[in-house]
Amino acid sequence: MDLVNLKHKIAPERSALIIIDMQKDYCAEGGAFHRMGYDIEPAKALAARLNGFLNQARKVIKNVVHFKMTKIDFLGSPAALEQYKRLGINRQYDPAFSEFYEVVPKEGEVVIPKYRHSAFVSTYFDQFLRIRQIETLILTGLATNVCVESTARDGFARDYHIVIPEDLTEGTSPEAKKWSLNNINSFFGEIVQSQDLLKCWDLRTDAE
Repeated sequence: MDLVNLKHKIAPERSALIIIDMQKDYCAEGGAFHRMGYDIEPAKALAARLNGFLNQARKVIKNVVHFKMTKIDFLGSPAALEQYKRLGINRQYDPAFSEFYEVVPKEGEVVIPKYRHSAFVSTYFDQFLRIRQIETLILTGLATNVCVESTARDGFARDYHIVIPEDLTEGTSPEAKKWSLNNINSFFGEIVQSQDLLKCWDLRTDAE
């Protein structure tokens, strides 16, 4: 791990910490992922790790953005509905599960609703980043192989550096997470550990 290059890349004044879809739908019993048959225990454990990391990262990172997957009836996609029907996936919407799960935005942090897998599609995310002169996106959250990877691809295509701490994201399965991170590391960004980020920011790590 080249921490010298990483430290330059994730300089706090040029970086944004992105938290994707840490919502009850993907972390809690009765939510969409639970109803679809996915193991939600890794996502529940991720919430605790993310909060621990945020307690430290908020000391230096001023641009923290939380994304929330949002459903609007008139934006319903026939293509998505056909996909879910073809796969036999139960995707009925329950607004009670759209709220954040344990990882809660603090005052001054940005919350952006999104309507597709990528945080860049049909949102003002890119405009926000340009105004703040952000060059590097540190992506965390759910799910590695779905919304995180979609955002990583679109971010890299828009010329942002992409950094993903392996221990601050979870996929729809361990195998899906592994292959998604391998793919991102090969083509779209850099995979690190959260401890590497804290070291670069001269913050305390769990080992200290």
